[in-house]
Amino acid sequence: IQGQSCGKLQESQLNNLKEYTEPDEFPWIGRVGYGDSSNGSTDFYCIAVLIKPRHAILPAHCVLNRVEVDARFILFGDWRANRNFDEKDCLFDVCAPVPEAIDIEELVVHPKFMGLRNPSAIDNDIAVAKLVRSVDFSDFVSPLCLPTTKHKDNHIAQKLTMVGFLQILPSFELAEGFRTKVDVHIVSLEFCASLQDKLNLTQDHLCAMASAAFLNFFASPLMGIEVEDGKPRNFYLVGLPTYGAIT
Repeated sequence: IQGQSCGKLQESQLNNLKEYTEPDEFPWIGRVGYGDSSNGSTDFYCIAVLIKPRHAILPAHCVLNRVEVDARFILFGDWRANRNFDEKDCLFDVCAPVPEAIDIEELVVHPKFMGLRNPSAIDNDIAVAKLVRSVDFSDFVSPLCLPTTKHKDNHIAQKLTMVGFLQILPSFELAEGFRTKVDVHIVSLEFCASLQDKLNLTQDHLCAMASAAFLNFFASPLMGIEVEDGKPRNFYLVGLPTYGAIT
């Protein structure tokens, strides 16, 4: 899915300088539920990205490193992170529809991801979730574009966007709050390694930095903007967060 059918972008939202997203902004974001979707005590630790009607991608560590409970479903169209996901999310007079919880049929982890043996591994940290049925697309739920060969770039010194929710430490559960967007800056791997000396970075990695206010920010995904004829056209996927502060 490419072009106008993915990566929905409104230039007015892009430049509104708000910390919280609008209900229909970044509609590919899904919260990963650990436990039964009918259970009010379900925990949410990770975020998935809708890329096709029945497929979403997420970090592999969200699948393998949570051995105490399985990732069972993905909640799409959720504007506010809370346990009442059978109700509308509202802020003043603006509301989002009731989010849609769809069970996961199959999870496929990159075969070279070593996170289960080495929790600090950051290579090949990606998995694909196949859903039991197709998502109903709307203004509030739609896919993100995948990158093409023309998007091959190291993005160093560029400003990109991440979207997600704040986390509660030390549990890493997603805090109750509205979906948040933040601009991050991509720095060189050399500079990143000087700050994170225990990480083995390669050319397959990007290092994104944000202000200290977002140190507890769990985001997915890292996105770039497709520009056509001098106008921003759509968002496309650049990267997913690894297990740590590196993207």
